[in-house]
Amino acid sequence: EEEEEFILANELTLGLDADEDDEEVEDENEEKITSKTDSEKKKNKTVNYGKISSAIGKMQQKGINVTLPDINKSKYTFTPDVPNDKILYGIKGITRVGDNLVKEIIENRPYASLQDFLRKVKVNKLQIVNLIKAGAFDNLEQKTRQAILYEYLESVSDVKKDCNLRNMQMLINQKLIPEEYEFYQKLFNFNKYLKKAKAGSFYLLDEIAFKFYEVHYNVDLLTIENNKVYIDQKVWDKIYTKGMDPMRAFLKQNKEEMLRKMNSNLVEELVEKYAEGSLAKWEMSSLGFYHTEHELAAVDFKKYDIRNFFEQSEEPEVETVFFPKGREKPVPIFKIYRICGTVIHKDKTKHIVTLLTTNGVVNIKVWQAQFTKYDKQISEKLPNGKKRIVEKSWFSRGNKLMVTGFRRGDDFIPKIYSKSIYQHPFELIDTIEEDG
Repeated sequence: EEEEEFILANELTLGLDADEDDEEVEDENEEKITSKTDSEKKKNKTVNYGKISSAIGKMQQKGINVTLPDINKSKYTFTPDVPNDKILYGIKGITRVGDNLVKEIIENRPYASLQDFLRKVKVNKLQIVNLIKAGAFDNLEQKTRQAILYEYLESVSDVKKDCNLRNMQMLINQKLIPEEYEFYQKLFNFNKYLKKAKAGSFYLLDEIAFKFYEVHYNVDLLTIENNKVYIDQKVWDKIYTKGMDPMRAFLKQNKEEMLRKMNSNLVEELVEKYAEGSLAKWEMSSLGFYHTEHELAAVDFKKYDIRNFFEQSEEPEVETVFFPKGREKPVPIFKIYRICGTVIHKDKTKHIVTLLTTNGVVNIKVWQAQFTKYDKQISEKLPNGKKRIVEKSWFSRGNKLMVTGFRRGDDFIPKIYSKSIYQHPFELIDTIEEDG
């Protein structure tokens, strides 16, 4: 048993030094990781998360416990903890944690708390978020992982100590301006608009600006030159300062309440960006396996005709046959059913998608045309020239799929028939309700 644990830990470690990685998709809003030189890239081989996820899934099928990483105990690689009959997750296997960071983490041990870690180790927001999601601080902090992540995000949320006109843009963005003060929001935006059209000591009023000014202010203060309308900068600044007095007074009178709402929203924005989803979802995104319950564990399998792949016959069951025109031999119609699971790997060359089901790891052997169709990524071009991903490939790691077809040997073959009640071989599980 001790020898088997070392072999299995070694199999996991092989995934840390792979030449290729699953295709990682980044949103244009994601924090950028510091770029590496070519020499660093050569030293820093990419982690094959799919290989690791698949190996862990197979081990869990055998009843072998792979534990969450520990910031004070985990090594670079996966290591067997023989006395406790476990394999300890290696730090390099955590998403976005590279060689240099692993080295720094190990060299600066031990850590007394998350804050102690942050004082000793240079780490960016995405890296620390993944370390927390992976459970690396669970033993150290002795709190729920959700509490650890929330407290960290609160500490970096740039909460404000005062609420005044300097925070006006933030208050507008957060929709905190009361309806009866809507005019001052417009005035604030008008002032910003004017300042973009500064011409020496004057502001230029284009047609849009003039319409607003004409309705609310004295047109006799304007200057017309070469068919263009201007207002003296000092004159307008005095009008604006006095005009915002009611808004200034409101913010002063309601400072505590507005400050509380504003800071609460700042924290929630970070929580929404970095802490969405369940504990199981966090583990899949940061580690590639479920240490807690599988995300699909509560699904009513009977309701959706979902079966345990490993309980099915290795050869497809023939339901009926038909004789196509011009062919002597009958064509079998196989009995089909569904499986569901989380994508942990895809092989574009062999057209294989690996699913982690609630019962274990299953390889889906996909036809080339099918693979191309469901592997497409949809993007849109933004005004600044960058691309924003609208929808990732359905075969992206972490996506949950329901697949219709049959078992053949060790593979699952996606298949539907024209008269089948199922219309698609692949269906994307977008959200999971509390009842499964």
